[in-house]
Amino acid sequence: MLFHSLDYVVFLPLTVLLFWGLSREMRLVVLGLASLLFYGSWNPAYLPVMILVIAVGWLGGQWIASWRNYTGTWVRQAVVMGLLLLPLLFFKYWGWIAENVEVLLGVSGLPTELPRVGLALPVGISFFSFQALAYVIDVSREAKKGEDGAEHDLWRFVTFQTFFPQLVAGPIVRRAQLLPQLTSLPPLGRDQVGAGVYRIARGFAKKVLVADVMRVSMVDPVFADPSRFTSIEMLFALYAYTLQIYYDFSGYTDIAIGSARLFGIELPENFNRPYKATTVAAFWRRWHITLSNWVRDYIYYPLGGARVDRPWKIYRNLMLTMLIIGIWHGASWNFVVYGLLHGTATSVNRYFRKKGGHGLNDPLPSWWAWFWRWFLTFHFVVLARILFRAEDLAKAWSLTTGLFDFTLVMPRFAPLAWLVFFAGYAVHFTPTEWSDDSEAWFERQQPVVWAVVCGLVGAAVFQMGTGEHLAFVYYQF
Repeated sequence: MLFHSLDYVVFLPLTVLLFWGLSREMRLVVLGLASLLFYGSWNPAYLPVMILVIAVGWLGGQWIASWRNYTGTWVRQAVVMGLLLLPLLFFKYWGWIAENVEVLLGVSGLPTELPRVGLALPVGISFFSFQALAYVIDVSREAKKGEDGAEHDLWRFVTFQTFFPQLVAGPIVRRAQLLPQLTSLPPLGRDQVGAGVYRIARGFAKKVLVADVMRVSMVDPVFADPSRFTSIEMLFALYAYTLQIYYDFSGYTDIAIGSARLFGIELPENFNRPYKATTVAAFWRRWHITLSNWVRDYIYYPLGGARVDRPWKIYRNLMLTMLIIGIWHGASWNFVVYGLLHGTATSVNRYFRKKGGHGLNDPLPSWWAWFWRWFLTFHFVVLARILFRAEDLAKAWSLTTGLFDFTLVMPRFAPLAWLVFFAGYAVHFTPTEWSDDSEAWFERQQPVVWAVVCGLVGAAVFQMGTGEHLAFVYYQF
């Protein structure tokens, strides 16, 4: 069930009305059942995988919590984490692992053929697996302090793990961010309704009016057959893809946050104008924030972070952390290289920052100092997107070399595509306060104004949209 489909436009209001129309005791039941229905609507065959992750996470949390004050807690944590990772490894990574093992064995003179899964990748598996892993790690950390951090209500845990607004593509929520809200089920404020409707409408506009137009008009034609296009057209297609993936993913996040608010629930933000960043390290503090915070808290810090006895270990920790981010996105060498590139860039950022004695948030001395840092960071991000979009390293290399053709021909894209392209970037680089002020204004208006604005967005989507229900990019992860 795509967010930007008629099915969801019907499903969400009905669920909200049922949620608030029933007694408080029934609301969690409604939310959990609706979430399972939402996930099963993609493919009922995915549900057993979800149920397995739920069972392992919940039972594992109880098992770990029952062992608090004992030194063997880490063993139980490792067992439960291993079990939680099995579905992810099986569905997402086994084919890639088997392929590379076959290559190595073939080179060693031991040709063999390993079995493949042959099943579709369950949608959102990386997101809900990481959410369950974070829960288990948090429970284990509490157990080591002698505290019981496990959620003992099974249905509340089911709802936590399947909460449909953020289930398929995040934000990745933690135990402390969502479970207390599912316990208290806070009342719905008028400001939440207005803010929720605003974010949903904005998410629809981002997805259909910007991301999908970029994809159909500029991105897909070039990446489908790069040989038909000049280097300038390929470069603009990369700019367009960079814009597409931001508006696509942040549009999903807007709809997720807005939908959750209609139930009185607040989800964490996932984006903060990432293309304004002046270093690659700062980019990852603005892009997919909940994933960046996840790897920081559960990988980088446990490795020692920056508090290690040898400086080289800091860079090792940075490289391993970014490598995990790369591989999280997909099972291919493209994402390995992507992670290593970003790891190298963040390490270089740190080296020069420490060499100059600058803090991460220190103001830059001039507009020129800001501009060249921003320019280099932005184009590093743009060029690295080739690894995201290309099917394999060979095609990524072909696209990269194609950028140096230097054939001087005016780019051949439709006027609407250019309009959306420049408008999309212009909006992204406006002051953040403008967006905050527009949301605050919308919240203060009467419901009739909300309805008119939503109607205008709907009309624009109908008139200017591509007419295709294109899935969100991050569904594949």
